[in-house]
Amino acid sequence: MARKINKREQRTPKVRIVGAGITEFWYMKHLKSLCGFNYELQPRVFGNESMFAINRFIDEAVSEQQPVICLFDNDVAQWNQAEAQRMRQLHQTYDGNPDVLLCDSMPSIEYWFLLHYEHTNRHFGTSAAAVQALRKYQPKFDKGYQFLQNPRWVSEMSGEGRLQTALQRAEQFPPDSPSYTRMPLAIRRLEEEKQKSERNKNK
Repeated sequence: MARKINKREQRTPKVRIVGAGITEFWYMKHLKSLCGFNYELQPRVFGNESMFAINRFIDEAVSEQQPVICLFDNDVAQWNQAEAQRMRQLHQTYDGNPDVLLCDSMPSIEYWFLLHYEHTNRHFGTSAAAVQALRKYQPKFDKGYQFLQNPRWVSEMSGEGRLQTALQRAEQFPPDSPSYTRMPLAIRRLEEEKQKSERNKNK
């Protein structure tokens, strides 16, 4: 007689989001509620994790057979050769693995935010330069806890179709562009997981 499979065994593993920096943490935390996505954040509160720590979190997810999306800024590679080497090793190890998405942004995730308002891939040498450009549209944007914890900035930024506009713009700029972001890989994957979950509920 065949063994009965319980619901826990049938459950699809939840996507794990790994990242460095509190901006990424709060953005993904608010986006989860805003878009109805289902994922877990690790570490529970991002700090300033090194690529070494990021690699360890990815390895843990892979060993547990859990899909993982990794968010990190690429500007650090411009002045920190050790971190640049770790980023290259990360790509060599995981590029092509369907369960691991490496979603870096050059110079930083603030460039992804800027694409919600502006169609550009001009060179931003630092995260600070991207933040300065973003403040043309979000004058109060700040990388501190007090600002980031309020979901309103993500809601306003993503509203009126701007999230989809940012996706379309970002997908036009490959990783060899002066500025780029692979955030669309993360968003598209999360949208797919949401649709899959909704289909399973309706079965």
